[in-house]
Amino acid sequence: MKNFFKKHRKPIIITASVLTAVILAAAAVVLTVKFTKKAFLQNRAYSYINESDYASIIEVSGEDDALAVQNTEPQIPLVITSPSAKDTTVKESVFAIIGTSDPQKPLLLNGNEVARLESGEFSVDVSLKPGSNIFTFEYDNTTVTYNIRYDFTVIKAYAPFEKKSYEAGSSFVVTACARVNSSSVTASFNGQKINLTAQPYAEGEEYTDFTGTFTLPTGNDSDINLGSVSFTAVCQGVVDSYSSPAVICLRDKALDGTRIVEVVASQAETFDGNTTDDWSRPTNSYLPQGTVDYMVGGIVYESESGNSYYNLRCGKRVYITKKNAPDPERVTVSKCYQGELPEYNNISLVSNEAVGKHTTFTFNTDWRAPFAVEIAPQNYNNPAIRDYGFTSITYGYVDIKFFYAAGIAENAAFVENPLFSSMQIIPASDGVILRLYLKRVGAFYGWNAEYNSAGQLVFSFLNPTEVVAQNNLNGVKIVIDAGHGGRDIGAPGLQPQTMCEAERNLSLAFKLKSRLESYGATVVMTRSDNVSMSSDARCEFLRREAPDLCISLHHDSSTRSSASGASFYSFNAFSGKALKNICDRTLQAGIYGKTQIGWHYFYLARVTSCPVVLIENGFISNPQDFAGISDENTNNAKADAITLGVLDYFNSFVK
Repeated sequence: MKNFFKKHRKPIIITASVLTAVILAAAAVVLTVKFTKKAFLQNRAYSYINESDYASIIEVSGEDDALAVQNTEPQIPLVITSPSAKDTTVKESVFAIIGTSDPQKPLLLNGNEVARLESGEFSVDVSLKPGSNIFTFEYDNTTVTYNIRYDFTVIKAYAPFEKKSYEAGSSFVVTACARVNSSSVTASFNGQKINLTAQPYAEGEEYTDFTGTFTLPTGNDSDINLGSVSFTAVCQGVVDSYSSPAVICLRDKALDGTRIVEVVASQAETFDGNTTDDWSRPTNSYLPQGTVDYMVGGIVYESESGNSYYNLRCGKRVYITKKNAPDPERVTVSKCYQGELPEYNNISLVSNEAVGKHTTFTFNTDWRAPFAVEIAPQNYNNPAIRDYGFTSITYGYVDIKFFYAAGIAENAAFVENPLFSSMQIIPASDGVILRLYLKRVGAFYGWNAEYNSAGQLVFSFLNPTEVVAQNNLNGVKIVIDAGHGGRDIGAPGLQPQTMCEAERNLSLAFKLKSRLESYGATVVMTRSDNVSMSSDARCEFLRREAPDLCISLHHDSSTRSSASGASFYSFNAFSGKALKNICDRTLQAGIYGKTQIGWHYFYLARVTSCPVVLIENGFISNPQDFAGISDENTNNAKADAITLGVLDYFNSFVK
């Protein structure tokens, strides 16, 4: 043994040293674990096994330093998303308190149980009295208090609200957003006082815009400071008064000579020239890029929106610049410069033909003068209050008025086509009208106009869709527009982080696309991902695709949680048939508690190239509607109903 130790002395020492080090390290680890466990115990530290699985956690506890793995349900806190602060001031008498909590635990608001969805979301309308209103939540053995202050303000906002400079001879709209039951709303400027007129408002709204117009003087060869606009409103004995910053009247540019307005955007919507409002009307049409006309009078300024308009000699107005949501930059629609135009315009029809899905009329013109297109005669509910809905379709022809034309030379004979039975040339005091008679009342589907590469003015009219059999959409092209997207989330809803309007619109769009394609339709979507898309980009996309139908999908929202149901809208009368078919099928499906159909000036719906139906698929701010909006079975039923309505529409084209 001694000889063995001598012979192997060095390896034995090395081995013993290694073993000793290992033993000491193990002891250190044990001591460290014990110390760490005690520290964790004091701080109640937790480590997630899987951060996406909040039900499975390791809890470090116990005197014996053992690790106990428990499947403990997470603590779901009470989260209030509206109001965003515990002390909030509002101007309406009804306010929606919105939030979420654990639906398995009691939640009281001022001692009353709060109704919640199965997923825990809630929205409660509360009535407010002027001054402080205290609301206390009791939840999970804790209380939280909110103070909502109701400020009984008669005028909530006004415009212009900053220093403005307007051209001489121009008109500018002043606006006071005041209580709907105000007994008097007035504005005073430059020695003149006017009563402001209340604009239409939805049932239940407490405020609306009261508007009026002032016109600036002319002939001044230098800028003039005309002072401020003073607003006064009276409601229930309470008087509110505000004054805007100064209004500057710029030097009169008319002193320099005549000015020409040219449309530089792809299209310019027209407005009635004898008005100063911002109302889009289906009785007006648009003008294509390159159209020119004289500017008359001054510019019309719409203070609240920031939009401005040139007045044209033909009696219409066009935007100078306009918003293009959600892009922050304004879009230039038309420009103005010094120049001269011919007094009259010679027009000749060089061809009319039916090719593919469109019937076209091509004209030679001396210059790119303005025109107006209207389907007539169509009876509307009440245009005076901006209600262009209708109970029946009555139009039987399409009028194209060519301003400044003395006649139309017919260099081409009328050609048989799917849309029109005949045409007639009718003299007018301000030009000439080409009347195209439809083959039957209401059988019109859309139009577009532009100047071609040869400088000719070309009108394209959408022909009736060729459908070979019932429920067969082969050859039918449909555009589905999923509203909002990207940085534009739309309405936030009750789950703004995971289920905003933009996401729900796209989800429903995919469901609808799949169903329509199963019947043979070619379906194109304005967006198929969470990307931003401006209003103008959507319109250009729709004109470029030239489909047989467009369906725009949205979800509604309101400051009151009680607002609920689906809404179906169109702008042009020729969209009415598709609108009714889709609404009827949805009503039959019984998906919503309330369903309404009507007219609205939504931007995309104004496109004239095909029928456009816009659907608000429930209120994302209403708890009951939101339950359906977040439920895939309900969304499938919505897509089914819309599909059946689309089939009904195109089945009417079967010969």
